[in-house]
Amino acid sequence: MAEIEPLRRSMLYLSGAYPDMLGVYPKFPADMFCFDLEDGTPPADKIVARQRIADALNDPDPAGRERLLRVNGFDTPWGYDDLVTAAGMPLDGVLLPKVEGAGAVRQAIAVLDAAGAPASLNVWCLVETPMGVLRAEEIATSSERVAGLVIGGTDLAETTHTRQTAGRLPQLAALSHCVLVARAYGLAIIDAVHPNYKNDDGFAESCALGVEFGFDGKSIALPATIAAANAAFGPSEDEIAHAREQVAASDGVGDGYASLHLAHARRLLARAEQVAEQDARRGAL
Repeated sequence: MAEIEPLRRSMLYLSGAYPDMLGVYPKFPADMFCFDLEDGTPPADKIVARQRIADALNDPDPAGRERLLRVNGFDTPWGYDDLVTAAGMPLDGVLLPKVEGAGAVRQAIAVLDAAGAPASLNVWCLVETPMGVLRAEEIATSSERVAGLVIGGTDLAETTHTRQTAGRLPQLAALSHCVLVARAYGLAIIDAVHPNYKNDDGFAESCALGVEFGFDGKSIALPATIAAANAAFGPSEDEIAHAREQVAASDGVGDGYASLHLAHARRLLARAEQVAEQDARRGAL
């Protein structure tokens, strides 16, 4: 069986403008964190935010969760220096905004390498424009360092002149295309932030749609919504019970339809065990 990927049910954005949240971030039950120097940080705070985030990253996350840094674009006064700083941070990846082709990925990797970044530092790409969607395959295959795609929902709706409706039908083609690309090339893919976080029912529906579309998890703007995303993108108790029944009845199963279902059941149980282990690590904090 292929190695189980890290849990990515929820990715919490943490703005560099809010030092109080940065200082307590390990207590949040998100599966991964994205420290944010771009949209979540006002221009006046961007430079000091780099140091705030560096301070927050000094100690490793006790639960060993992935930590990304969303940098500003090369077309801003801060993008280049963000990448140079990221090269020396204890990160798992750098999230590039508004990626529209392989050139942006390779340019960022060149800056990271020149600044001494470890080869293990991955690149994640925000897909949030029509060109980004159309070139998603080019982006995904631009480097072995590309680990995942993230949907930028608000910008995608704005640049495609569509509305963010409850059923997300106006973005269906774009979202499905990005999921297909991610699956074809073995990348992770994280769904967009829900535009109305105050609407609990709407957030739950957005997560359910994300699961149906095939996303690995949800981008989160507020810690209060993490639990709902984790529940939606994780295996349910009914699914776990059914998977156990399938495995228990698996004697003599050979190749074919039944064995495919058995493999799925075993993957689901491995994922459930992974969730339990991470919950236990977080509970010890």
